[in-house]
Amino acid sequence: MTDQRSIRKFELLEMLLTEGKPVSLHELAARFGVDERTIRRDVDELHRLLSSARGVEINRGMVVVRRRDFGNGYFSNQLDVNWPVKSAIARCAVNFLADNSAIAITAGTTTYAVAQEISRVVRVENRLRDLIVFTNSLPSLLELTGVGLIIGALGEVYNADDCAFYSHERTTAFQPTLAIVGASGIVVQSHEGSLDLSSQRSEEAASMRQLLANVPEVMIVADASKIGRRHPWSYTPAGLLRNRRVKLITSQLHAEQRDSINGLIRQFRDAGGSLDLFEVEPVNSQPLNK
Repeated sequence: MTDQRSIRKFELLEMLLTEGKPVSLHELAARFGVDERTIRRDVDELHRLLSSARGVEINRGMVVVRRRDFGNGYFSNQLDVNWPVKSAIARCAVNFLADNSAIAITAGTTTYAVAQEISRVVRVENRLRDLIVFTNSLPSLLELTGVGLIIGALGEVYNADDCAFYSHERTTAFQPTLAIVGASGIVVQSHEGSLDLSSQRSEEAASMRQLLANVPEVMIVADASKIGRRHPWSYTPAGLLRNRRVKLITSQLHAEQRDSINGLIRQFRDAGGSLDLFEVEPVNSQPLNK
């Protein structure tokens, strides 16, 4: 659970996104029942957190948050790739989420699809109202702001190419019960009875190792093209996942991929964990920001 200051800070961001127009520091202080110096500190932190993404503008005591595109980096270039598959994976993933739970969502386009689906379910189906979500993805953070959830940011150093925040040391006491993660590569390690997840970026791998150190349940959302692919920066070494509850939600596998993953199910169970495999069919949809 996050503290009151963190809750106020992200309620402030939610309110500014909802307002869509400049609001005076005096009015913000009155709305939140604190003095202007406190609000100024909150705004300064939001400014530091989001200014590199050009999300917050402050001018002469007036504060406004503007939605912008996310540039032309890796995230934006990958957003439309296989979106029907990512959307189907997201729908399957969100079906497993429960009320009164605390989850972390990591950066990536498939995990962003999960954030969009959570937002849709809260707004349209009026479910998951008591969900607490922390993420290091700026697009996911903005997607979930304004739908009535408690949200927070993981990481402090912004990478514009990934539209994500990274940190080599965790600076929050937030302990999710579930981490929803993507991966650039997923390799079956039959000799260790586990899955090795990897990234193309060392800073992402470092953040992921910190996040996954004590999370009891991990949901991997990645299309079948990632399975069998290797990248240089592993973040689940030494069979880290084999004593966890793991769900792998992916697109349709070919026979060899399916056999290799099914072969891990007993090994996970023998190590005190579990591995469940879900294959989905693509759906017709487009990213909501397009």
